[in-house]
Formats: sequence, structure tokens, C-alpha cells
Amino acid sequence: MTESSDFAKMFEASANNLNTQLYEGKKVTGTIISITRDNVFVDLGGRSEGIIDKKDLLNSKGELKYKEGDQVKATCMGLQDGYTKLAVKINSIDVDSSVSDAYEAKIPIEGKVLEERKGGFGVQVGSSKGFCPFSQMDLRGVKKEPAEYIGQTYQFLITEFSEEEGNIVLSRRRVLEEEVQKMREYLKGMLNVGDIRDATVVRLMPFGAFVDLGGIEGLVPASEISWTRGIKVEEALTEGQQVQVKIIALDWGDGTSKERVTLSIKQATKSPWERIAAGESQYVVGAKLNGKVVRLATYGVFVELESGLDGLAHISQLGQDHRIEDPSEVCKIGDMVEVTILGIDLDNKRISLCFGDPKVKDEKPAELSHEQEVEIVAATMGERLTGEVESLKPFGAFIKLPNGQTGLLHISQCGFDENVRDRTHELYKRFQPHTKVDVIVKEINGNKISLTLPEVLEQEMEKNTINDYKDKDSESFGNMGEIFGNIKL
Repeated sequence: MTESSDFAKMFEASANNLNTQLYEGKKVTGTIISITRDNVFVDLGGRSEGIIDKKDLLNSKGELKYKEGDQVKATCMGLQDGYTKLAVKINSIDVDSSVSDAYEAKIPIEGKVLEERKGGFGVQVGSSKGFCPFSQMDLRGVKKEPAEYIGQTYQFLITEFSEEEGNIVLSRRRVLEEEVQKMREYLKGMLNVGDIRDATVVRLMPFGAFVDLGGIEGLVPASEISWTRGIKVEEALTEGQQVQVKIIALDWGDGTSKERVTLSIKQATKSPWERIAAGESQYVVGAKLNGKVVRLATYGVFVELESGLDGLAHISQLGQDHRIEDPSEVCKIGDMVEVTILGIDLDNKRISLCFGDPKVKDEKPAELSHEQEVEIVAATMGERLTGEVESLKPFGAFIKLPNGQTGLLHISQCGFDENVRDRTHELYKRFQPHTKVDVIVKEINGNKISLTLPEVLEQEMEKNTINDYKDKDSESFGNMGEIFGNIKL
């Protein structure tokens, strides 16, 4: 009898303790035990029951979406007639099963963009309405007016979902990024060195152009854009332009290094010299052609016959009836002139010309001095060369290039770590005279040639890529430099 009395007291104390814990504002989960015309009764555990107005549990169609035995989440509102008054969130939405299934399975769901809202878009998914932030509607770097998305149907990934609170947050960008990644993996198995591919120019830089191969981005160095030497990137290409490229190098990385693709626009077609060698051009000895004067020298005139193909008319072949002392006597840069081909040297890639008819029939082209040969093969911006350290100064190293020209590798382009205190000492230590060094022609200004190291230029390229695509509103999603980091000099 005593044990029974003690147990009853303990049970009552436990129930009273439970009731004291159900304070106003507390969120609880209970099981529906009874449904009447106006109310729904909920078992909250122990001897405590809650009551919910039935109308709070009806969906937008006036249907009750719960049955006896279902669990329901609610908030305590106080006591009413011995029951704990419960309330669910007012205006909770009716979410169809396709939305919850897509969220649970982490698969895309189709949605129609209805309207622009503060911070994003209202999107209809199934019978529910979700929200897609501006930053999640498209890939980084894509710039469109919000109106361009209204009325369009896309695939979205549900990133946040709460049926009780009516919260559905969507991301189209997640879907697009996954598609891009799949395309990249597919292209990895399809791309080979030597392939010719269609591409779209997406970004221009002083050192080259980035192009999109349909999921993988690669770099066309400035020296690989055109057979015309010295042409500037912005003069040859525009963003959005469709081009054909040849894959000249592939590096898919080892998991720690970035994947890189090196491309060439000019190598996607035969060079003028290849066509001449194959007999597929009009350039034969004795042919008369029209060309444009592109450079004057003391010893003659350089004439552009087509993009990437120049010939030299020696000063002795500029006048028919008198000796020419200076080429400027007969022409200026930009003039269109008629020339005759006197000779073609395939080994050294030279074409000898004369203005009009030859002064002396079958006359051989004059020999050029070493300095004149150097001018013909002058370095071009973006070209990668192996030079030799010629001399050192506190501000940099002078590098002798293979063609005889000298360029300056400024100390700022030597890639010294920021922790190096005495960079001049490090310069003299690293670049000993007569040592070989790989350099890239960064800029040409008259006779001045500025050089950089491949690794320094690569760092600048990566920095530019990240800055172009940085999205402050969505840093957690990575950046386009990580998605499309496929470049190599």
C-alpha cells in the first residue's frame, strides 16, 4: 500500500514538472490523438495534452493535411480549459510531395520565375512558391537584366526547405555549376593535343585571350593569336567572337596543381610559309602582287603581302632609273605598292621583292647583315624565349635573346618572395652572367623590350581571373577561377 502511494506521488510530481516546463512560447512536438469539428488534440507526453484550432492545420485548399497518429510541431500559447493552447505558424504553405522529395534526394526540380523581389526572384515550384537570390540565378560573371529571367523555366536545386515555416530557397547556379563540372570531366576524355576545336573568346588580357571550349577555359597566348608578328590582342579579337583553336598543350594537374589548357588560333590554320612550301599559294618567283608598306629601314622596305607574311624590297630594287638613297624617297608606311617576287628562301623564311619590275633581270637579292636579319625576326609580345643573362644592374637583368636583341627583366618581374629584404643581392645571386633563363616578352616599346618570367606572368593571370569573377555575395560557392582554372603559357 505504501509502495503504491509512493508511486502515485512520484507520477503526479513528474506530470506537474512536465506542465511547468510547458511555458508560453515553448516549441513542442506532439502526437495527434483526436480530431473534432473545430479542434485537434495533441498528446505532449505524460498526462499533458494540447489543443490546436483545426483551421490552423488546413492547407490552401481547405483540406486537413494531418490525421490521428501524425506528429505536429507547435508553439505553447498558455492554458485554456485545462489544456495547453497550441498554435502553428499562420499561413503555412501547402508543399506538394515533389518539392520535399527533390529536397531529400538533392535532385533539381523545375521552376518558373514569376517575379523580381527584394534580393532575388519569386519562383513557382510545383504548387509551392520559393525564393532564388540574385546571386544564385546564374553563373558568376554572367550579367543579365532581372527582366530577362522573368517568365523563364529553369532547373533549380532546393538549398533550404521548411514545410512548417513555408521556406523554400532555390539555387539555379548550383545546377549550372554541376553541369559545367560534368562537361569538364567529359571534355577531359575528349580533348587531345593537336585537336582543332570551336571556341568563344571570353576575356582579353595584354598577354593573351581566354577562350571557352564549352565547359573548359584555356589561354591563347598573344604570340599564338595571329601569324602577323607584333599584333596586339585587342586589335585581333573581341569578346564573344567565335574562333577555331588548336590544342597545343594539356595539363590536367595532379590534384594539387591547377588544370591548364594552352591553345593557338594561328596554328588552327596553315601558316603562309606552309602553304608556300606545299605549292598552295600565289607566291612564286616572278609573280606580281600588291602589298602594304609596314616598315622602312635604311637598307630597304618591308611589305606585308598578307597577314603574317612580309617580304623585303632591298633599297637597290626601289627605283627603276636612278639610285635611291633613302626608302622614304619613294614610299611611306601604309602605302599600297606593286611588287614582284625576286626570290623565296623557305629555310630562312624570307621573300625578296622589288618595286615594279626588277632593275636587273634575275638579280639575286642582296645579302643582309646580322643586324638586318635580327630586325626581320624581331621578338613579339607574348613570345616565350630562352635567353642569356648579359649584364646586371641594381634594377634588373639584361637578357640577350636568341635573335640578338636585348630585353630588360626588371627586378619587379623576378618573382622574389615579399619576405626577401635585399632584392638586389638576391638578383645578383640568382641571375649570374651567361646563365640561361626562360623569359616571356611582356611589352615592346620601340627598341625597348620588357621581359617577365613565366611563373610571374602566370601569377598575374590567376590574380586577374579571380578578380574578374569574384562574387562578394556568394563567397561560399567558390569562384570561377576555381571552376575554369585551365590556362597555361
